[in-house]
Amino acid sequence: MTEDFMQHVDAETVEAMTFYSIEEKLEEHGRRCSEFGIPSPTSVPYEFESKIINKKAELRIGQEMYALLNQDQLPAADKVLAAHHKQSNNGTCFFIDGPGGTGKTHLYNTLYHLFMGQGIYVMSVAWTGIDAGLLPEERTVHSRFKFPVPILETSTSSIRPHSKEAEEIKKAEVFIWDEAAMAPSYALKAVDILLRDIMNINLPFGGKIMVLGGDFRQVLPVTRFGNRSELIAASLKSSDLLSSFKVIHLSQNMRTGTGEEEFSKWLIQLGNGELPSNEYDEIDLPRSRMLDGNLVNEIFGQHISINDIPTLYNRTILCPKNQHSFLVNEEVLQRLPGTETTYTSVDDVECEDGDDVTNYPTEFLNSLTPLGMPPHKLKLKPGAIVMLLHNLDVKQGLCKGIRLIVRRLQNHTIDCEVATGSNKGSRVIIPRITMTPSDIFLPFKLRRHQFPIRLSFSMTINESQGQTFERLGLLLPQLVCNENIW
Repeated sequence: MTEDFMQHVDAETVEAMTFYSIEEKLEEHGRRCSEFGIPSPTSVPYEFESKIINKKAELRIGQEMYALLNQDQLPAADKVLAAHHKQSNNGTCFFIDGPGGTGKTHLYNTLYHLFMGQGIYVMSVAWTGIDAGLLPEERTVHSRFKFPVPILETSTSSIRPHSKEAEEIKKAEVFIWDEAAMAPSYALKAVDILLRDIMNINLPFGGKIMVLGGDFRQVLPVTRFGNRSELIAASLKSSDLLSSFKVIHLSQNMRTGTGEEEFSKWLIQLGNGELPSNEYDEIDLPRSRMLDGNLVNEIFGQHISINDIPTLYNRTILCPKNQHSFLVNEEVLQRLPGTETTYTSVDDVECEDGDDVTNYPTEFLNSLTPLGMPPHKLKLKPGAIVMLLHNLDVKQGLCKGIRLIVRRLQNHTIDCEVATGSNKGSRVIIPRITMTPSDIFLPFKLRRHQFPIRLSFSMTINESQGQTFERLGLLLPQLVCNENIW
């Protein structure tokens, strides 16, 4: 690793830069050098401190993006900018409400570059890794604010006042949070408590400018085994803090193509609850959008050739639950040409009482595929589309939810190509890692050593948030739960 820093600096500086870089990588996963017997950096190398933000370049980018804002985005941007310049009495918290395709991401990035170009430090976060990849800093809420996964009603940040992370947060004047509608209300409360604590100011979010955005018509917080009232209580709509936010609506859809206007309008009416329904709240689906035949044939074709592989990542079939997407993925993989390779995991269990380990035989552990975990038997072919299940390097775009194209299958690593995002086309090497599920309902802690990926020709509705496809099918073998309305 020292070879990355050996240009124009002496050996002592190279060593300091290497240890600091390692510490940075470990901090992304909540760890420190000292935990692994590696010397902790005692100071920040000058070469890292000297990475000054190019204000002129940031301002130029922001102005170019500002010039492209539409009639909905322009007043929204002006309101947020005015809040910092004390030209508005409407408060400093904003919620950008808009369906997919109305330009929320473009608005966030415009504000980010304009503020940074004026020397105003901005932190941008998103609720999921895939959405974080669309923002400049590519950080999730959990990563930036050091919340546990999953975050619970009793969860708090591990950041302490006067720590390095706290000082960095203190310097930020503006926070941008994408897909906030997916977050539970107690996550917003935890951020509020953290910022008040760090700033030592009893104002909402420590007096910071907050720009949240999302679409309550889409995926809401998942509340396992929750009833209707619990689902509603978990939503940001039920948070007392939401009264601090001025809601700004975006409605002009920038993605709707020719001939799609009517269906786009129908989707908005569905999300707004404006469609006629029967006594059971059931609606009639447009007959023109329904398929009686094989959905896999319609989306991927009856036969997949080598020439089809470059376009496979632009197609998907969405399902309500993982169990349905697993079946679709298996069917598509069988149609993909090439030799199939199977990678098996090494599973063990950690229990509070060591004697309980014998109650969970290896065969039983192998049969489990908890939420967010790869299967025990991972079947792949070159050209297969897979999803990353663990944040490996968020700053490089290797975040949970990103889709990859398998290029080479090796014994100990898998060579993949990034299929989407700002790093599209770059090659990455995926290693085996040890993962533990975030499923708190298991009576033990499962440890699985496996490649942190799974097939992604098909995915759940939740996993599709923040992604765009050219061809998409929706498989509904059962009623969709409240938290999975799309």
